[in-house]
Parts: sequence; C-alpha cells; structure tokens
Amino acid sequence: MKLKMEKIAPLFLFFSAFLWSLGGIFTKSVAWNGICLATLRGLIAIVVSGLMLLNHKIKLSFAKVLAGICYFAQGVLFMSANKYTTSANATVLQNTSPFYIILFNALIYKKKPSKSECVTCVCLLVGVSLAFVGNLDGGGTKGNTMALASSIFYAGVFFLSKDKSANPLESLFIGNLCYLIFVPAMLTNQAVRGTTSSEWVFLLVFATLTGIAAWLCFAAGIKHTSALQASFITISEPVMAPIWTFVFLHETITPLAIVGCVIVIATLLTYNLKAARTGS
Repeated sequence: MKLKMEKIAPLFLFFSAFLWSLGGIFTKSVAWNGICLATLRGLIAIVVSGLMLLNHKIKLSFAKVLAGICYFAQGVLFMSANKYTTSANATVLQNTSPFYIILFNALIYKKKPSKSECVTCVCLLVGVSLAFVGNLDGGGTKGNTMALASSIFYAGVFFLSKDKSANPLESLFIGNLCYLIFVPAMLTNQAVRGTTSSEWVFLLVFATLTGIAAWLCFAAGIKHTSALQASFITISEPVMAPIWTFVFLHETITPLAIVGCVIVIATLLTYNLKAARTGS
C-alpha cells in the first residue's frame, strides 16, 4: 500500500494545486475581505479535520505546531493578496516557496546549495522582481508584498511537513484553530452581514473545495514526496489560476508581469525536471 501511495502521491498534490487555482475566482467574486474569506474556510476545515482526527490522539510537537501556524499565516496572507493584486501575481509570487526551502536547508541543516539551486534562486529573484514591478497600480504593491510574505510561510508548510515528528493532518487542524481569533471580526463585518443566501452557497462551495478538499489532498500527497518535489508539482497552480480568472472574470495582467511570471514558472519547471533526472 505504501508503494502504491508513493506512485499516486503526485496526483494528490496536482489535484490540490488544481483546487487552489480556483481560489482567485471565488476571492474576487465576493465583497468579503481576505481575512473573512480565510476565516470561513478555516472554520469549516476545523470541523472536517476534527472529525477525521476524532479517534486519533494528537501528540503536539514543535514541528506540528509551527507547521500549523505557517498554514494559518499563508492562508490569511494569500487570500488578502488576491484582493489587492492579480490572481496571476498572487499565485506566482506565493509559489516562489522553493527559494525559501533551499534557504531553510542551508540555514537549519547547513546544506550548501548546489550550483543549480543558486542559479534557480537568481532566476526566481529576477522573475519575482519583474512580476512585482509589473503590477504596481491599483494597490498592486500591497498585494504583491502579501503574496511574497505568504510564500515564506508556504515554504514552511512544505519544509516542516517533512520533519520526523510531523503529521500534516494534525498541523492542518492546529492551523485552522488559529482562525478562531478572527471570528468576532468576521461576525461584525458589514459585507458578511449583508451576504445573500445564494452568496452563502457560493462561499460554502469555495470553502469546501479550496480550504478542505485541496488541503486534504495535500496532506495525503506530502507524506510520500520530498518537500521540493511537492512544491514543484504544485507550481501548476500559478499556471492554471490566471486562466480561470481571465476566462471567467476577464482579469488581465501587464506584459512586464507576464514576463516575470513566465520566468518564475520556467525556472521551477527546469529545476524540477533536473531534480527528477538526478533523483534528488
């Protein structure tokens, strides 16, 4: 069974990326702010992940708790980033997480970056810079900064999920519990209070797909893949996300930002193919 899971784990990760890529459509289609949207997802996910852990005794560890906090922080920042910048920029900038995984390996495990990893980091920085400056109007700077901050915590989720004491599902539950601190702000928010019944249905579907199903697929897939391999598989998200928002919401992206996004995606794909050939 373990061998079978190792073979299909990448499919779980790809499906999680597909579901995450739908987030931009939901985020930009309602008047709720990023924190309220993230909180709704978190509250529903608390119930689902809690039921899955009902007969399971949670043993806290530093890695589990920190991974949960990273999950919580990246969710809030990413949902907020989508409100201030394009879906393309938000997803591409968040998916620069391999840069930080390489950095974490160097700082924590004293693992010296290879030449290809150094080249990857330089190319990522170039791509990020172009994507960042290519969308400065209309609050783009604020959204891009949030997306970059989100990528640090996103990398933390991948990195910490590979710790010996890690349990992605437990960390998911811990991270969702953190959303309880935003419940008062959510309940008093005017946009939330004015939500129609049809909008509630729309939002619940959004929360189920992007906040529960996606992360459950991630939790199943990450157990049987390396942190870098998992992050590379999920870069299919920034390829798909702009397509959905362009088709359904007619969202456009500036030429300079497109160049930056293409550089980031091409860099990660190249590194992923090289890692697959060498077995690293």
